[in-house]
Amino acid sequence: MTASLESFFLPEGPLAGCIPNFEPRAEQREMATAVQQALADKSHLIVEAGTGVGKSFAYLLPCALWAAQEKKKVVVATYTKALQEQLIRKDLPVVQAALEKVGLPFRYAILMGSENYLCQQRLDRALGHEKDFFAGAHAEEDLARLHEWSSAAPTGLRSKIPFKVPDPLWNQVCRDSDICLGRRGPHWESCLYRKDITAAREADLLIINQHLFFAGVPLPAFDAVVIDEAHNLEKVAAQFLGLAFTNRQLKRLLDDLYNPQSGRGLSARLKGMDRVWTGKIRENVKAATAQGQELFQALRQTLGNSSAKRVTQAGIVADSLSSALNELVDLLNEAIAKSQSAEEEAEVRALKSRHLEAMQELSTFLKCDSKDHAYWVEEAASSRSTLISANVAPLDVSATLREELFEKYKTVILTSATLAVEKSFTMVKSRLGMGKSLEKWVDSPFDYAKQAAIYTDSRIPDPKESAESFEQAILERGLEIAKIVPGGIFALFTSWQLLEKAYHSWSSAMTGRPIFKQGDESPHDLLEAFKRAGNGLLLGTETFWQGVDVPGSALSCVIITRLPFTSPDSPPEEARQEWMVARGMDVFNEYSLPTAVIRFRQGFGRLIRSKSDFGSVAVLDPRVRTKRYGSVFLRSIPLCRQIYSLPELQRFFEGRIKAPDEIERPVVIF
Repeated sequence: MTASLESFFLPEGPLAGCIPNFEPRAEQREMATAVQQALADKSHLIVEAGTGVGKSFAYLLPCALWAAQEKKKVVVATYTKALQEQLIRKDLPVVQAALEKVGLPFRYAILMGSENYLCQQRLDRALGHEKDFFAGAHAEEDLARLHEWSSAAPTGLRSKIPFKVPDPLWNQVCRDSDICLGRRGPHWESCLYRKDITAAREADLLIINQHLFFAGVPLPAFDAVVIDEAHNLEKVAAQFLGLAFTNRQLKRLLDDLYNPQSGRGLSARLKGMDRVWTGKIRENVKAATAQGQELFQALRQTLGNSSAKRVTQAGIVADSLSSALNELVDLLNEAIAKSQSAEEEAEVRALKSRHLEAMQELSTFLKCDSKDHAYWVEEAASSRSTLISANVAPLDVSATLREELFEKYKTVILTSATLAVEKSFTMVKSRLGMGKSLEKWVDSPFDYAKQAAIYTDSRIPDPKESAESFEQAILERGLEIAKIVPGGIFALFTSWQLLEKAYHSWSSAMTGRPIFKQGDESPHDLLEAFKRAGNGLLLGTETFWQGVDVPGSALSCVIITRLPFTSPDSPPEEARQEWMVARGMDVFNEYSLPTAVIRFRQGFGRLIRSKSDFGSVAVLDPRVRTKRYGSVFLRSIPLCRQIYSLPELQRFFEGRIKAPDEIERPVVIF
């Protein structure tokens, strides 16, 4: 049966019959038509959809309709698990119901990384051997509940398990592709992960995340790819093409072989190895631990007083660790030869592979031999321990994306609420290796002229000219804004140091408004507490600049403390700028400014999330008005009320605002 895309968006169309209080949106229909055209023409498409467009339905519906009518397959890759859950639980059931109304069967599925699935093989191994794996008092009870649930479970996804599974236990029973026995395993016919793989292959549309897309997981053949939250695509690709070798990674690797404190580890469970071999393992684990501590201490000393330092030459520290790891590899080879079962052999081989991978990562970092990569050492302290990492990252992923994405698939659709700079996709297409494509920019249906304002003040000291005076002004102005705003406030920072200063200053000076700080709890828990408070103040960095949705008065103001330029002094940025200059590129205009504008738009986008929202964004960096490039930031956000003083900001919140026809374009002072 055939059905037109337009008919689905009519006031009495199939969607209206599946969504209570359905309101047709011209913008949503416009984006859906662009997606339909790209699919029909076998073209690539980049489309930006402003907040409130409803972009999920705008790409899901034409993709589902095309897949169902033309017998095609589509994969949708998101950045966050939260969006995956939204698509699977809320949006796709509606799309499926709408297609059923016109007689079109449609199947969809979700697939996540291995670590998100329960493995019955590993669960069986753990049952009855709790003392070999776990220190927790409730391990036996938790394992029994898992076993009972898995016997009739339709999927092995952790998120579908109706009770909480502690992380230490989950790490021992989740799927590990390196030790999976496949057809040789005892659970091949009933394997829960296999059920999900089968569903993925049979689906017309599959939901995955961007990380899985690049992970080399064998996926079904697809006719089209949709990348949602596409502003993160470059970062995800760089993560897979780079590496981070850390002291925590090394500790876990050695503990999994033998943990001196608990006496647990793979070596303690192997049945076919004698005491001599076990003794050698313990001696070599001790030696590798000592060599690893020496290595990471040497890396830490190279930092001096900084938290991150770029590496530009080979052999920044001596490598005494690899020889110790190689000794352990030789001992693991002995264990492979004497394995008592297929499962045991698979475990040993997997651990050996991890040792070899660690040696390769360390070698890659210490060689420091690619001019197309950044190399650096970084230290990050936490309440648990100090993380020291040796990092390598590519400076350009465009060639890889061009080959692995845009040349491999006939139709690739990139979408996000923030991809363009002044309605131009030039920068993002260049960075992602996207050549010829259709382009679409769909504005938000929200009335920003009535709903929103932007407050700026050119009298605040310039952060580049006087950092100390700027920070003091931020602390003072934040308190003044908090006295004016009746609802909740986000304060977005680009610096953890300034965030901490603001938290301590505002906590002691502010009354009647609960204050939340990123890092005190998980982002989800912080956000929920902030929503419940109604008039809270939440201080956050990168996590809260994007992907956070707080409709209503619980978020009435977003404070952007500083224009979000990436620090040119950070090792990756320093290397990137050198790389660009060597190629005759304009670093500021081709990279630094567009990147900052995209992030600025993400921060601005936290404010208005529904047609009834009302509030202001306060930009405390004076350069948005005093520098020529400031107009680029202001022209890249929706047209809204311009406010230049705190009394005017107060009148705005009291309801005394200009009529919409009096709204002016931003005035920039040079």
